[in-house]
Amino acid sequence: MPSQSNGDPDMSEFVLAKVEIEETAATIAADRKFLASAVEAIRSTRSQIERHIRQDRFFLTTLEPYDPEPSSERVIRRMCAASAAAGVGPMATIAGVIAQEALEAMVSKGCRHGWVDNGGDIALILDKPATLEIFSDLESRNACALELEPTDEIIGVCTSSGTLGHSVSFGNADVALAIADDAVLADALATAIGNTVTDKESLSTCFDSFKSIDGFRAGLAMIEGSSSMYGKVPRIVEVEHNPERLTTHGKMSSARFIGTSSLETEVRT
Repeated sequence: MPSQSNGDPDMSEFVLAKVEIEETAATIAADRKFLASAVEAIRSTRSQIERHIRQDRFFLTTLEPYDPEPSSERVIRRMCAASAAAGVGPMATIAGVIAQEALEAMVSKGCRHGWVDNGGDIALILDKPATLEIFSDLESRNACALELEPTDEIIGVCTSSGTLGHSVSFGNADVALAIADDAVLADALATAIGNTVTDKESLSTCFDSFKSIDGFRAGLAMIEGSSSMYGKVPRIVEVEHNPERLTTHGKMSSARFIGTSSLETEVRT
């Protein structure tokens, strides 16, 4: 952690804090004074999901949209709405909803520049430009990156892959990335897009089923050196890969968990 003065932390200092709560490994980037609210939101979101799984284990295992009871907790209904829009199971949104809830908690306290990176599924709000690395090749020193412009509100940038990480994917995409109005929908869409990318030929149609979904802003899919884009994808540049910025779980260091949600990302200001 950064140094402190007079025994008290500088609460206005911008920091990147890596936190691990059970299976969740996240990087929280914001002024220090907002971090506690993000951590509490991660714990609360996980608790809501865990309670629902205890009530109905089908919620955990289904790969199809799930119809919640009206009395279900807000996080559950949020996961189900996003996953139904994309045509996937609700657990396809778990990393995104944790990131989204954590960032919303910080924004409610006044945060206007920060992000929560839940292993490659990111909720962010920016008051200055930033660069987001998309890491897809374990052997490469370089990676492509998105040059992000300042945002007026929270957006989600989430990834899935059939070749890296532990995402459940029925496709073979090296990268399936979605940008949406929030990280819950972006997470669901990244999974759904990744499921459709089975070979280079499928790149021409991989976004077709999702273009009409409200809140879907842009998508990027890559396989075997070829790529396809939809919507207003930010400018793509090449950057040097920085492994120190990766969000990985210290207790899950096997290849299965590298990238957590299948793709390493970072945001650099």
